[in-house]
Amino acid sequence: MSSNRVPATALALLLVGLSAIATASGGCAIQGVDLETETTESDDPALQPPRRVLLCQQGLADRETGWDKGLFALCEAAEDAGFTLVRDGDYEAFNALDENGAYAALFDELDENGDGLVDEDDSEGIVHLVGFSWGGINVTDIADRLRKDDRIAPSRRGVAGMVLLDPFQPQLWRARIPANVANAWEYRQTDTTWGDCSFAVSLGIGFNGLKPLAKSEETSCAYYDLDAFAGKVGHCDVPSLATEAALVNLLELRDYEPWADYAADCPVD
Repeated sequence: MSSNRVPATALALLLVGLSAIATASGGCAIQGVDLETETTESDDPALQPPRRVLLCQQGLADRETGWDKGLFALCEAAEDAGFTLVRDGDYEAFNALDENGAYAALFDELDENGDGLVDEDDSEGIVHLVGFSWGGINVTDIADRLRKDDRIAPSRRGVAGMVLLDPFQPQLWRARIPANVANAWEYRQTDTTWGDCSFAVSLGIGFNGLKPLAKSEETSCAYYDLDAFAGKVGHCDVPSLATEAALVNLLELRDYEPWADYAADCPVD
């Protein structure tokens, strides 16, 4: 992928779609901008091209282990491709137990002028979210917090793309995709693999993501059972295995063509 920007026509379609979601979910979307405008010297945020902002949240693991390195590499690759990556210090992804810190950092990135509001006085930030394991559930919560945050103008509360990598929490195995998410993809494994990173800590049960539920029919949502076509896939294998597919999802807001035959639509609840 040679371009660091989504084509203007694709962004136009995205913004129209998010406006439709706003109507359906109580006014949560991304404000339209003049997509023909190139980078300008003007200080007017409305004349700036939209920024693609990415926040990643890791699983419940020590950052020095190998568990989340595939996630870190994915999010750094998106940053190299032009995304503004919301970092946790030097880390590419936020710790699973720091959802509040992650949300605060995302808000600060969107609140470009630091006035405590995200509105037309800030340049457009098109939000994307990626989460692995415990963090996969967290980013659905972050999307819902965006949807409800009255400090954010309704037209700025949308999430353009969300990628979930085997999302799992002991009390909430199934991810629920909020209505302000335009596009979502989940990559999961369904059979515990012996020796997987989650095997010992779960007494052999393993951490296996379930199919997600979309809260709105307006959300384009697909999920993939990696065990069905990629062999024995461990919980901690998912970020690395799905990296190329996830980058296509984020950069182009479309399905990964080589896996298209294995995609299933998320049920709507």
